[in-house]
Amino acid sequence: MIFILTAPVRSGKTTSLMKWSEQRDDVQGILTPVIEGKRVFMNAATKEQFPMEATDNETALSVGRFAFSIKGFEKATSIIRDAIDKKGWLVIDEIGPLELRGEGFHDVLKEVVRRSKENVLLIVREGLVKGVQDYFVPDCLITNSINSIV
Repeated sequence: MIFILTAPVRSGKTTSLMKWSEQRDDVQGILTPVIEGKRVFMNAATKEQFPMEATDNETALSVGRFAFSIKGFEKATSIIRDAIDKKGWLVIDEIGPLELRGEGFHDVLKEVVRRSKENVLLIVREGLVKGVQDYFVPDCLITNSINSIV
């Protein structure tokens, strides 16, 4: 089953996910908390953090005023890909403009939708849900509360 958790930007989606995942031992994938003012990738299973934002001398994926680390996305994609066949929940925080234009988690998300046999939780900001649903996962459940799916 694929779920989309949605809410406005900066409304606490990632914070809710982190609290939810701390109570479980069956969560794999990527979270994207803000730590000391910078957005980072966090391995949901191990809690390892690594840069999401690109440095000045790094090739980047750009969305608006944001520049994201290609190396960070590659590592995060590897974590997601490794989790596809594992039991429990696979979380991808978050799916957005990069994926809708064929970048970021685009390819691994297509793979997740095609291969995963467990529960998948995608985080999508309001305003992009219809586009993500139409492009990636027409058959999914949409919610604005993590508590409504567990």
